[in-house]
Amino acid sequence: MITKEFLEKHFKLHNKLVLYTPSNVKVVFTKESHFHMDGGYHNFDLMDVEDFAEFCNARDLVLEPAE
Repeated sequence: MITKEFLEKHFKLHNKLVLYTPSNVKVVFTKESHFHMDGGYHNFDLMDVEDFAEFCNARDLVLEPAE
Protein backbone atom coordinates (compact mmCIF):
# COMPACT_ATOMS: atom_id res chain seq x y z
CA MET A 1 0.00 0.00 0.00
CA ILE A 2 1.31 3.44 -0.93
CA THR A 3 0.96 5.90 1.96
CA LYS A 4 1.03 9.67 2.20
CA GLU A 5 4.08 9.39 4.48
CA PHE A 6 5.95 7.19 1.97
CA LEU A 7 5.26 9.68 -0.83
CA GLU A 8 6.35 12.68 1.24
CA LYS A 9 9.61 10.95 2.21
CA HIS A 10 10.30 9.69 -1.32
CA PHE A 11 9.75 13.05 -3.01
CA LYS A 12 11.99 14.86 -0.52
CA LEU A 13 14.85 12.79 -1.97
CA HIS A 14 13.73 12.12 -5.56
CA ASN A 15 11.87 13.91 -8.35
CA LYS A 16 10.44 10.76 -9.98
CA LEU A 17 8.63 7.60 -8.88
CA VAL A 18 7.97 4.56 -11.08
CA LEU A 19 5.01 2.35 -10.16
CA TYR A 20 3.44 -0.64 -11.88
CA THR A 21 -0.17 -1.64 -12.48
CA PRO A 22 -1.34 -5.19 -11.70
CA SER A 23 -0.81 -5.98 -15.40
CA ASN A 24 2.80 -4.65 -15.26
CA VAL A 25 2.20 -1.38 -17.10
CA LYS A 26 4.92 1.06 -16.05
CA VAL A 27 3.56 4.40 -14.77
CA VAL A 28 5.93 7.32 -14.14
CA PHE A 29 5.13 10.12 -11.69
CA THR A 30 7.22 13.29 -11.57
CA LYS A 31 7.27 16.06 -9.01
CA GLU A 32 6.75 19.56 -10.31
CA SER A 33 4.68 22.17 -8.48
CA HIS A 34 2.23 19.24 -8.38
CA PHE A 35 2.54 15.53 -9.24
CA HIS A 36 2.38 14.56 -12.90
CA MET A 37 1.46 11.09 -14.17
CA ASP A 38 2.48 9.77 -17.57
CA GLY A 39 1.82 6.18 -18.58
CA GLY A 40 -0.83 3.59 -19.32
CA TYR A 41 -2.26 5.83 -22.08
CA HIS A 42 -2.91 8.63 -19.57
CA ASN A 43 -1.24 11.96 -18.87
CA PHE A 44 -2.56 14.16 -16.05
CA ASP A 45 -1.80 15.97 -12.78
CA LEU A 46 -2.49 15.16 -9.12
CA MET A 47 -2.52 18.04 -6.68
CA ASP A 48 -1.09 16.68 -3.39
CA VAL A 49 0.32 13.55 -1.72
CA GLU A 50 -3.03 12.64 -0.18
CA ASP A 51 -4.71 12.57 -3.62
CA PHE A 52 -1.66 10.74 -4.99
CA ALA A 53 -1.80 8.01 -2.31
CA GLU A 54 -5.55 7.52 -2.81
CA PHE A 55 -5.05 7.30 -6.59
CA CYS A 56 -2.27 4.67 -6.25
CA ASN A 57 -4.20 2.50 -3.82
CA ALA A 58 -7.48 2.71 -5.76
CA ARG A 59 -5.67 1.39 -8.83
CA ASP A 60 -3.49 -1.18 -7.01
CA LEU A 61 -0.23 0.44 -8.14
CA VAL A 62 2.91 -1.15 -6.68
CA LEU A 63 6.63 -0.36 -6.48
CA GLU A 64 7.86 -3.52 -8.24
CA PRO A 65 6.48 -5.29 -11.33
CA ALA A 66 4.77 -8.64 -10.85
CA GLU A 67 6.83 -11.64 -11.87
